[in-house]
Amino acid sequence: MISYEPKQWWRILLQFPRSPVFRTLIFDVLLAGAWAALVVWVEQDVIKLAVPLGPAFLSILGIILGLLLVFRTNSAYDRWWEGRKIWGALVNVSRGLAHQLDAQLMNTAPDRRAVYAEQLAAFPELLKEHLRKPRDYQGQHEPNELLTAMHRDVHHDIEAGHLAEGARITLQPLLQAFDDVLGKCERIRKTPIPFSYSSYVKQFVVLYAIMVPFALVKDFGYGAVIASMFSFFATMGLELLATEIEEPFGTDPNDLPLTSIGETIARDVRQILSVPPM
Repeated sequence: MISYEPKQWWRILLQFPRSPVFRTLIFDVLLAGAWAALVVWVEQDVIKLAVPLGPAFLSILGIILGLLLVFRTNSAYDRWWEGRKIWGALVNVSRGLAHQLDAQLMNTAPDRRAVYAEQLAAFPELLKEHLRKPRDYQGQHEPNELLTAMHRDVHHDIEAGHLAEGARITLQPLLQAFDDVLGKCERIRKTPIPFSYSSYVKQFVVLYAIMVPFALVKDFGYGAVIASMFSFFATMGLELLATEIEEPFGTDPNDLPLTSIGETIARDVRQILSVPPM
């Protein structure tokens, strides 16, 4: 995820030419401008026919497109924010389980601290890699296997006397919380925005870009070229942003910082479980 200071808006503004949206759309925007220039040239210098469209018609299309884009971006951001909340919960539950293990593991089993610390540190990395695999991946489910091992280790340590019998009550909800995190992440990853809706919005944006020069040529002449380029950048830019953030676990610049969150979890759990209780 791109890290920045929201209050330094001048610096953000100056980064505009380097923004992923600008670099992705620059050639498409130029293509929209070339199309508009062709329409204006044909209308004014070749055929010179009155175009049966106008700004009022464009406004109607703009209102419809605006509603579609608002719903599109809100849906995509909801998925992004839900993913961030889930990984925030993973941070909390990892620390919580580490604290409970630190308090309940007996001094007679110092090696068990290191085992649990490495398991907790490994889970975010395994989960990240799992979420970045293709949706139809049918291979080894490493996060699930690690959770199975953690459940078994806790029960084994209780039976071996490394943990008190009452640890089942306190540790079971925390262990179950990891399964909840895994399931919620998979729900987002394996349930994309419906294809028909995403495709329809893109088609409407392109149709709008095609119609803009026809609606503006009579009143603005070659100024319709600039207007077409700006309108296409604004509308397709929002669609591109929504497409990028609707899959929050990927590697796009605005996706969630899963590696950074995982490093935070690994550092904290190792620190919590590093020293045996006195």
